[in-house]
Amino acid sequence: MPDHGLRLLLDHDEAAMLDQLIAQLIQLLQSHSRTALDPDPLFASLEVGGSDAPPNDPALARLFPDAYAGDSEAGAFRSVTEQGLLNRKLQDAVEVTAALGLGGRGPNESAPVEVDISRTTLPAWVRTVTALRLAIAARIGLNDPEDHDRLTEDESTRGTVLVFDWLAAILESVLAIVASGERDEPAEDADQPGPVA
Repeated sequence: MPDHGLRLLLDHDEAAMLDQLIAQLIQLLQSHSRTALDPDPLFASLEVGGSDAPPNDPALARLFPDAYAGDSEAGAFRSVTEQGLLNRKLQDAVEVTAALGLGGRGPNESAPVEVDISRTTLPAWVRTVTALRLAIAARIGLNDPEDHDRLTEDESTRGTVLVFDWLAAILESVLAIVASGERDEPAEDADQPGPVA
């Protein structure tokens, strides 16, 4: 699309699954939040009040890792940054699920879902899909490349790994399309005259 935007076309079942995953991510983040989400992104990003200890939940721990190796430094940094990071992740997730627009659809709706992703909304999509993959990986113990084959062979985790891979495919496709559009943009000709004042 113009201005490096793109249109994501999903089967209704795919869109519904993505929407459900994001809803679960929002619930997970809200369970760890110490404050209501501020609708103003600036105030949300400045929000303080995070814990000084890593979360016990492995998915949250993967989403909010320590920034420093030392416990005291990591705790001090976390206590003033974690809530702002959490609020930004929540805002991203809310933005993406709103873009999917499944809230007003009937239960038997089967038409494909088209979502326009602009350069402005792309970062929220990338961050949200990445957060989903991190949370899923933490839940099933997918820490190293060799874990992938083992978890795929296990019947109890095979479906979750397939969802993990599907999210990776969406993310890679979106980024590849955006990168392709940026490469195809003609460079500005230095010999062209500037605008007339």
